Amino acid sequence: MEHTPQLEHLSNCQRCGKPALAPILKVRDHSISGETFQLTDCTACSFRSTNPRPGQNEIGRYYESDAYISHTNASTSIKDRLYQLARKRALRNKYELIHRYQPQGRVLDIGCGTGQFLGYLASRGYLVQGVEPSDKARAQAIADHAVNVVPTIEQVPSQENLQVITMWHVLEHVPDPKATFKKLYALLADRGLLVIAVPDRESWDAQHYGNDWAAYDVPRHLSHFRRDDLRWFLQAHGFELVAIRRMWMDAPYIALLSEQYRGASMPVALIKGLLMGAWSNLHALLGGRPTSSSLYVARKKEP
Repeated sequence: MEHTPQLEHLSNCQRCGKPALAPILKVRDHSISGETFQLTDCTACSFRSTNPRPGQNEIGRYYESDAYISHTNASTSIKDRLYQLARKRALRNKYELIHRYQPQGRVLDIGCGTGQFLGYLASRGYLVQGVEPSDKARAQAIADHAVNVVPTIEQVPSQENLQVITMWHVLEHVPDPKATFKKLYALLADRGLLVIAVPDRESWDAQHYGNDWAAYDVPRHLSHFRRDDLRWFLQAHGFELVAIRRMWMDAPYIALLSEQYRGASMPVALIKGLLMGAWSNLHALLGGRPTSSSLYVARKKEP
């Protein structure tokens, strides 16, 4: 029997709170369910959401697939191997970024997956812990890296006084961004470092691929951010923005997936993905646009 998803409807914008939501795009879940979901924009502040969306009791099944690679260490296909290669390189880049701003201390990685980043930081002297909702990924992180990982952010005690919190492509998954930022503020020590990476819907590749843009990734991605949105959330919740950094490696992979969604075979998608990803990055480099994803570095303000 075909599954009929139980969807929840947002009546108010999750950024400004106004009841001003208008349909803007319909996007298909190409990777797992094949279902189509509506995106809405707030007519007051232009914040974009997946709406309606699966409730929290329903959303888990949209992650239950080997195709959802961030919850596995699979490397069976060309696409998987490219992802794993990029992830290994990214570990060093992430560490160097954090070490530049915070050379030591306690680090919480929210959405830590199978724990490679936590293991990498621990090997370099940081005290680490993680949050990972997926039972399978969480168990693998604990087994492989001997780290403390809990299922939800609510299970991390507020008295931890963390020096660093990271969210690598996680914020777009959370059902209530405002509540999440309040919890982040409570967990961080004064002047603690917050690092957030999210897809950027104002990138050239997002415009080029439209509703086939793979980084919409409905219904797992519940919010679809721009730089203005992150600036607003950070400022509104007691954070000082330190830097916005471009993420050059994301665009070719997102473009490859987007080409596949448009029907291209893997060899064609690989070639076109590399070309379109490079073109998107060139627009970012020369035209001032964001890359396919943007990285935000912020600090908790002193009370």
